[in-house]
Amino acid sequence: QEPFVEDNPYTSDPVLPSLLKRILPPQTLKEVEPDLVRFGQDVITKPLTEIRAAGDTVAPPKLTQYDQWGKRIDHLQTSEGWKFLKATAQAEGIPGIFYERKYGEDSRPYGFAKALLMVGDSHEVFCPLSMTDGTARVIQLMGTPGMKKHIFSRLISRDPSHAFVSGQWMTERPGGSDVSRTETSAQYLSKSNRFGPFYYLDGFKWFSSATDSDIAVALARTGSPKDGSRSLSLFLVPLRLPFPRDPSDPVPSPTSNGILVHRLKNKIGTHALPTAELSLERTEGGAS
Repeated sequence: QEPFVEDNPYTSDPVLPSLLKRILPPQTLKEVEPDLVRFGQDVITKPLTEIRAAGDTVAPPKLTQYDQWGKRIDHLQTSEGWKFLKATAQAEGIPGIFYERKYGEDSRPYGFAKALLMVGDSHEVFCPLSMTDGTARVIQLMGTPGMKKHIFSRLISRDPSHAFVSGQWMTERPGGSDVSRTETSAQYLSKSNRFGPFYYLDGFKWFSSATDSDIAVALARTGSPKDGSRSLSLFLVPLRLPFPRDPSDPVPSPTSNGILVHRLKNKIGTHALPTAELSLERTEGGAS
């Protein structure tokens, strides 16, 4: 049987080119369309990027909780294919395009269109990169000067060796998506670091995607549980200390910041994406 021959996912799409023609200014479309055509061709053919070939090496993550001496290490190993696809998306400008703002408000549809071309071969790397986008926007709007200086630029970087990925930790056992029942507490330490006011977080996060990320934004309670969602605050949590570190340095265990990875979730889909149950024990976090 003859294999199905795929065309460029941009030029052969029956809707996308005409949709962009309708919503983008003519000059913007003229400038971004060659990049979309080029990237669409890269996805299916270019041997140097090997996006499709990388998918064959994607495998579920593995968690090693203890070393040979019985020390808790919580070492999380993700596949080379997963790392490659995530790095490729970052290098192509996801989420960097959104914040470079070369085309103003039209940077969003341009970036989303570019992500769409790869999404079928992405093995869900756009899940953590979308959370990274959300964290970048939060810091852009409400972050401290230190967060904006030292973290924001790395969340939107096109250099995979320099770029940060962010998770989002909201879900807990009592409430699920009802964040008003959040149990994780935050204790103010009456001091600050270069990122802002300093807190200790204690609690349990039931469903935390992007467990291999560099940072996360986490909900925690600073007031009485009787106040529901009104006593919740959002904190920036580094997964490993020291933070930030030189990319050439060894990767510390999340236990370095009081984060224990209890188990990886066995999901129906998104197998390559590490999603875990985490406990936070005097975990350092910053707020604005």
